[in-house]
Amino acid sequence: MLSYLVRYQYKTLYSWTSVTILNRAFSTKMASLNVRWAFNATEWKPTVEEITAASSYIQQEEKQRIARFVFQNDAKSSLVGRLMLRKFVYSTTSIPYEEVRFSRDDKGKPFLVEGGDVPITFNVSHQGDFVVLAGNKDRNIGIDVMKIEPPANKNIPEFFRIMTRQFSRHEWSTIRSFPTEMEQIACFYRIWCLKESYVKNIGFGITVPLDEISFSIKTRKLEVGRLVTDTVLHVRNVKKEGWIFEETLLDEKHAVAVSLKVEGNGNYVPSPYTYLTFDEIVEDAKPLHEPDLNFSSGFMEKQMKNF
Repeated sequence: MLSYLVRYQYKTLYSWTSVTILNRAFSTKMASLNVRWAFNATEWKPTVEEITAASSYIQQEEKQRIARFVFQNDAKSSLVGRLMLRKFVYSTTSIPYEEVRFSRDDKGKPFLVEGGDVPITFNVSHQGDFVVLAGNKDRNIGIDVMKIEPPANKNIPEFFRIMTRQFSRHEWSTIRSFPTEMEQIACFYRIWCLKESYVKNIGFGITVPLDEISFSIKTRKLEVGRLVTDTVLHVRNVKKEGWIFEETLLDEKHAVAVSLKVEGNGNYVPSPYTYLTFDEIVEDAKPLHEPDLNFSSGFMEKQMKNF
């Protein structure tokens, strides 16, 4: 939990993708591209046959990374995230499914190999029950999802004390303005989502302390299915113009935020979330290699995380 920013502060890498694709023609679908996808991984109870097929749709090195997860929950969400990335690239470009290939740079950041001549960006996140993807044409994008729940093994005041330096005074004032602890923790995770979406958008060049990245919330509470775009960002007490933050609840326990830089807000239109099924994610998938029964049996033997 709190993975990206915590790992960022220790200069390790989080698995995210936001790339410009070069040298290949795009389909006409790109004209109005502004995608938001969500998948409830907890509700998906995969069969051995589904895992065997799904693992053949991703690259061998991706499959090896997924095999290293201890818990099945994490392996399942990571697998779905990779499949969603492949679906997004295939469905919005002219690249054949079996030719979509991801690699990682020297810092471990994924990028698309041999893309097209129109820039698109995409970003994935998974936490709690959901895997989410945001995609856009022309603009960098960041997305983050967080499950709203009390911290494990700590009471909320102690948890807030530990996290004091990650939030600005204004943000803490906003969090503590809510009357109940559960409302406070909901606001905490909402702001954390915003911070992660922003940092993931701008990349690893950020040098500003996290308490100097401060969000001012105008709409006090999020609602399921309602997109909010009136939150304002200040960095070192200076308002960041041209930034849009889309916020909503996927369900009562999961907040999600998307960040985009939209100069002048000219042709920007918020995009609602499409909730995908597993069959929809793999409907156009094609095997990249032979089925691996050892992978699928090992996957099914992994323990489920109960916390």
